[in-house]
Amino acid sequence: LFSSVVGKHLAKDTGYGRVQSIDFMTSDCKDCGMTLLGQVSVKICGALEGEPCCAVVNIAGFDQSFHEGSVDSFGGAKLQECQNFNIGINSLESFDVTVYHQGMDDVRLDWVQVVTESLAIKCNIGILMEDTTSFKPTDCDIRG
Repeated sequence: LFSSVVGKHLAKDTGYGRVQSIDFMTSDCKDCGMTLLGQVSVKICGALEGEPCCAVVNIAGFDQSFHEGSVDSFGGAKLQECQNFNIGINSLESFDVTVYHQGMDDVRLDWVQVVTESLAIKCNIGILMEDTTSFKPTDCDIRG
């Protein structure tokens, strides 16, 4: 029992881990998806050392993504400087994600999820993002 408690404590002290993917759920409603005329970008903050934040500009890279009722998962090189970004903090109060939209085609997102090698942080969005908009979710929870 002692070793499992110590192991959990040590794992927690290392923070949330390195970003492996960023997932989005597009709302399942008419005209909630987005075409090539819109872009979604993301900023994640929570590092303890080095740069405190990372950013991904136009995460879909003009691919056909963000369809109504679908989950889009972006990993690898699509994460740009957020690929393997170390979220060193271990409290949701210190974690910060901001989603940006730019362009003529709007999108309604239900949530964004930042996945590390050990857990996922899911944040509810639930708004229509139009023109040039940013949204910083405050309703987040940890899964895994």
